Amino acid sequence: MNSCVFLLVLVAGVVSTKTFYPEISITGESGLRLGLVDEDGISHVIFTIRSKDGERKYVVEAKNDDDIWEYVDLDSNSQTGELVEYKTSVRFHDEWVDSKWNKVVLIPRGLMVPRKSKRSYTVFRDDFNSFNRGSYHVDVTAWGGGNGEFQVYTPEHNNLHAENGYLYMKPTLTTDHPSFDNNKLYHGRMDLNELYHTCTNGANYGCSKTSNGHEILPPIMSGKVTSHACVKYGRVNVRARIPKGDWLWPAIWLLSCNKHYGSWPRSGEIDIMESRGNLRAVEHGSDHGVSYVASTLHWGPDASHNAYYLTHKGKDWHDWHTYSLEWTDHHIITYVDDQEIMHITTPAQGFWNWAHFQGHNIWGNSHNAPFDHSFHLILNVAVGGGFFSDSAQYNTAKPWHKGSSHPMRDFWEHRGDWLPTWHGDDVAMLIDYVEMIQY
Repeated sequence: MNSCVFLLVLVAGVVSTKTFYPEISITGESGLRLGLVDEDGISHVIFTIRSKDGERKYVVEAKNDDDIWEYVDLDSNSQTGELVEYKTSVRFHDEWVDSKWNKVVLIPRGLMVPRKSKRSYTVFRDDFNSFNRGSYHVDVTAWGGGNGEFQVYTPEHNNLHAENGYLYMKPTLTTDHPSFDNNKLYHGRMDLNELYHTCTNGANYGCSKTSNGHEILPPIMSGKVTSHACVKYGRVNVRARIPKGDWLWPAIWLLSCNKHYGSWPRSGEIDIMESRGNLRAVEHGSDHGVSYVASTLHWGPDASHNAYYLTHKGKDWHDWHTYSLEWTDHHIITYVDDQEIMHITTPAQGFWNWAHFQGHNIWGNSHNAPFDHSFHLILNVAVGGGFFSDSAQYNTAKPWHKGSSHPMRDFWEHRGDWLPTWHGDDVAMLIDYVEMIQY
């Protein structure tokens, strides 16, 4: 008897403290849209709005076909940037749950990050109120990323930490680390197992490098993380501010969780966002500098047969934005603030035949392979490497060239040109949140 009373009190307490998160936005030119994603137990929703025109109440007695409790007021005369107050009353398991009054600045619905529907669920979300390293694989390696990059990825606080609700991924000078100076760059050793008691990739002497004066040690330290969480089909949202500074290469991307079809690029790569930190990077008449971001799919039987050129798009963006991936078996779409950047429809003949690859189809009969298995999310800021073409025109002269036997030394010895473009935290990629939603 006592246990039943306790259970009833517990259930009542859960209901009374339940919090709902409505979406309130502009629709059309001046309409007001109010929406709440359905949950089991909801039977009625009442939205109350206070604005310059007074207080209005909207009663919703049924959810729509998308499992949203929605009301659209096309006569509200609402304006983008307008501050309104709102509260909700939700009939939940036969009890009314009333929220407190909240405030919101109205923006067009298309600029809002869509909430998950009842038929999907959030696999992983991180708001970076702290940095939970247990949720990520933290790279510790100087292997160069396969593109001849100039950074060593470290777990150092200066390169990777959470502050004020943001994850900071910030490149720093290796010579600012107490274990290194300019002389050690030229005539020293970088042993990551000694420094950090771990190394995550030993390719290309990634765990231990020795310099002999011809080529130097990696002159930059930076950060890279990979989510332990994986998703196969769904939506990935990352709100971020990309960095500014010559030769910075920030990226938000995904790779196969288990190399399903083998090594890169057999198992595919999805680049949601890549950018160059240079103020100017003009090639073929287009500026691909800091104001430009690009999305790309990498896929093929081997590195020399990578059909990325069929699946690459870019547009002009910078500052704070939400970078998103919408991924199903029918398409892969990337967005910036819900504005489409890249739209790849799964080819009817399959990716292998679309690219006219020869020989045995390593992906078999799966029409959307290699993008038909689980991927995890990767965030990083690289520096230098093959992403920066010799043929482009930059705001400062490119200090190294393809084929150089000492590109890192070339880069470092011209720091008087590029280092003045690195200003404080402007060189950091800041992440507000990441969200991985499974369909």
